[in-house]
Amino acid sequence: MLTEIYYEVDEFNKKHLGKIAAYAATIDWHSKRHLGCMSEIMTILIYYHYSHYKNFKHYYLEYVSKELKKDFPTLVSYDRFIWYIPMAFLPMFCFHLHRCKSSIRTGIYFIDSTKIEACHPKRVHQHKVFKGLADWGKTSTGWFYGIKIHLIINNLGQVVQTCFTTGSCSDTNIATLFYLLKDLSGWVFGDKGYLMNEAKMAFVEYDNEVDFFAKPRNNAKKKSAKDTPLEAQKMAKKRPLIETVIGIQKMVMDLEHTRHRNPINAFTHSLAAMCAYSFYQRKPKVSIASPLELRQYCPPIAA
Repeated sequence: MLTEIYYEVDEFNKKHLGKIAAYAATIDWHSKRHLGCMSEIMTILIYYHYSHYKNFKHYYLEYVSKELKKDFPTLVSYDRFIWYIPMAFLPMFCFHLHRCKSSIRTGIYFIDSTKIEACHPKRVHQHKVFKGLADWGKTSTGWFYGIKIHLIINNLGQVVQTCFTTGSCSDTNIATLFYLLKDLSGWVFGDKGYLMNEAKMAFVEYDNEVDFFAKPRNNAKKKSAKDTPLEAQKMAKKRPLIETVIGIQKMVMDLEHTRHRNPINAFTHSLAAMCAYSFYQRKPKVSIASPLELRQYCPPIAA
């Protein structure tokens, strides 16, 4: 796994790191040492999420510095490595986008969001790390203070697109939905939080590229078979797949924790966790009907 991650990261950096450095004019990446060790830095950050460590300092000092010294001969000290992490944010973000673009466009997608708490709600008044970035939000489990990660996956469990927003951002925010769905075509299934009015639905399904289906509320009026195809209802029952993916990212990949001291390092950590998931070999998946079959399906008309 370590070799695979390093190979993919290094190949990406060879092609794109020079262009990324050209845009990041405020970062001194013109040094060969900076360019040469970036692949190692990103690999170590990603590989951290496959370890049993929940503290990066212990992981680096007890595992990387001892067990991986033969794999990284030019390994720097822990303090120097921490100094490099903010420089790895932009390459990690671009590599994450690259991994998302590499996901298969199956035409069947599931959409959801998850909260990333900045701190316990009782300590919001003294929290400073995410000040100006985090905000109050509410989910089905209650109020929280932090940010949201919106993501779309395909039926193979691969992450297709993600977006970071403040905690107060609604799941049906038009700008967020446009960013997530702009390059997709096919069916998109969401939960009750993605129920929208006709104007928003018309925007989402513009030019018939996307067929959006959100699970109706329990007290909603029952629609006719023409309005809600039976096959779409069956596909919507597979939507918990995305909750399983989020669970893996949080429980296995350590996507969320509240011990960050720098917001850039925090976002780098989250991006590394999602990149680590892209290499995960046991992704959950479901076998479902093809988008073409769904589009051609004609529900029976009641006599």
